[in-house]
Amino acid sequence: MWRWLGPWVGLAVVLGVAAGCTKRVPVETGTLDPRQKVVLTFADGSQITGQIGLDERIEVVTQGQVYRGRVQDVTLDDILLRDCRLLRSVADRHAQWARMIDARHDLGEPPQEFTFRRADITRIERVQLDPLRTASQSVFWTLAGALSAFLLAERS
Repeated sequence: MWRWLGPWVGLAVVLGVAAGCTKRVPVETGTLDPRQKVVLTFADGSQITGQIGLDERIEVVTQGQVYRGRVQDVTLDDILLRDCRLLRSVADRHAQWARMIDARHDLGEPPQEFTFRRADITRIERVQLDPLRTASQSVFWTLAGALSAFLLAERS
């Protein structure tokens, strides 16, 4: 009965590290490192999430709409985003339903381009792995999986 515990623990550790829990940590220097995943918050409430480097995939939340696109250019003054496609609306779920029902990547709306001024950035946060939460989630799911397996294997 205990022979299954080893593989369950190994699987939980691998899944826990691969899909670990993250947290946002404020960047004190205020500089953008293109190798790190960051969340940029602007004065109007818009947010860019991802690595801010040339041709990197990012996610943009602006005016209640969530877009996925690519970084075209990063200058000293601006961040230019291209090929931003609508994923969903924060208030209305129509876009999500259309994507699920029609199984389409493109909802028929033309791709958007956005330009954000770097002077309007109010907060820069780095996204990093939270080891304590990842470990606790891994332990929980390992025990839950092991207990479920033991109960399913029981032949009483």
